[in-house]
Amino acid sequence: MPKPGPLDHAMHRDAVLSQLPEGKLVYVPAGKAQTRNGVEGNARFRQEPDFLYLTGVEEPGYHALFGTGTDAPFVLIAPRQDPDMDVWCGKQADRDEIRRVTGADIVYYDDEFDKALDAVEAQEQQTIFVPSHEQNALPDDTDGMFCGLRPESTALKKVMAKARALKTSKEIDCLRFANAVSGEAHVAMWRHSAASFRTGQDVHEYELEAVFAGETMRSGCRHLGYPSIVGAGVNAATLHYEQNDKKVKSPDDLVLVDAGAEWRGYTADITRTFPAGGKFEARRKAIYEAVLDVQVRAIAEMKAGANWQMVGARAKMNTVQNLIDLGLVKGNAQDAVMAGVSSLFLPHSLGHLLGLQVHDVGPGGPVPDTLRPGHVVTCEPGIYFVDGLLQPAYEDSYLKDFLVRDEIERFKEVGGVRIEDNIAITEDGAENLTTVAKTVEDIEAIMAA
Repeated sequence: MPKPGPLDHAMHRDAVLSQLPEGKLVYVPAGKAQTRNGVEGNARFRQEPDFLYLTGVEEPGYHALFGTGTDAPFVLIAPRQDPDMDVWCGKQADRDEIRRVTGADIVYYDDEFDKALDAVEAQEQQTIFVPSHEQNALPDDTDGMFCGLRPESTALKKVMAKARALKTSKEIDCLRFANAVSGEAHVAMWRHSAASFRTGQDVHEYELEAVFAGETMRSGCRHLGYPSIVGAGVNAATLHYEQNDKKVKSPDDLVLVDAGAEWRGYTADITRTFPAGGKFEARRKAIYEAVLDVQVRAIAEMKAGANWQMVGARAKMNTVQNLIDLGLVKGNAQDAVMAGVSSLFLPHSLGHLLGLQVHDVGPGGPVPDTLRPGHVVTCEPGIYFVDGLLQPAYEDSYLKDFLVRDEIERFKEVGGVRIEDNIAITEDGAENLTTVAKTVEDIEAIMAA
């Protein structure tokens, strides 16, 4: 798949600024470089999502200043690099190059804030909208140039969330590419694991993590969207397991991998669970197919106008019914859900918005109320055997009547299964951006090759 080209950040800016009252100012800072242990160089930098959305600038230390209303300029303030640092960091791009690359109307350096304020015609007591997390952090202002402005930190957050929640076609292109690259990296892990067991070599979780990171970087995705989760056996029952430091004990063990690369800041969020040796053992296969059934049915419901909470509620009901069918839960599925049984085995929601953050923003937070064209959401049901949830439930006077303890204990070494795809809602349905294999037959065939 070819790499998607640049995004239309002018369209992004218009989507935000057009929703704010005219005659005001907007200030959005980039993130700041963080040193590693003080003197050992900089840690790998990841741009502030709002700043990246509005400007496309991926480097630290910048500032963006906008006016609202027709013909208001986009002023970009760049960090001025000391010429002595050119030896260590390379020569800084000049104003014309920065303007050409970013589409800024005017570029100043961070010792020229007075000129930047003049360019947007700043006035005493004028409202300046700032991100909520920066409500008390206008630029370092030793000359007091910003003191006469009135920062407002609520409106911009709401407008940014509304705009970012609905992706353009170019944003979805980035997510589709990130999914394609991440999917290939998941498959590379499966093959590495199966080949290692066939040849009698040890396999460690960190080894699989390294395979994923290497494959995505080889394809041009230099950043992961979040720390990879690689949990083998019972470690798969820890939802945000990040230690990734254990040996995979058996070819029968399931390995749950939640990992995604990003492209231009837009991250995939894919989970696949696979048998370490390439063949699903019977109990593990039964749980896997129960989860896959829930996911397939949930994705079929995901279209414009669907109530997201209802889609999630039906997924929990289907999870419990499948556990009843497997003999791990007894009674009526609806009664069991009402009692809280679903949360013992599926203690998280069905999914969340996805974009410049793995849990992306929306008007109501990281989950939508009603699905709309342009939403990209994850669909990630699971079944986990978590001691910390099951042991108290066995003693609970109400919950224990729904649980078949002997069967649950027999399945506990399964650990956990999660299957996660990224779904783009369209005008006439949905597109599953995650194309990597997920049926038992396809996974086994890939790992046998």
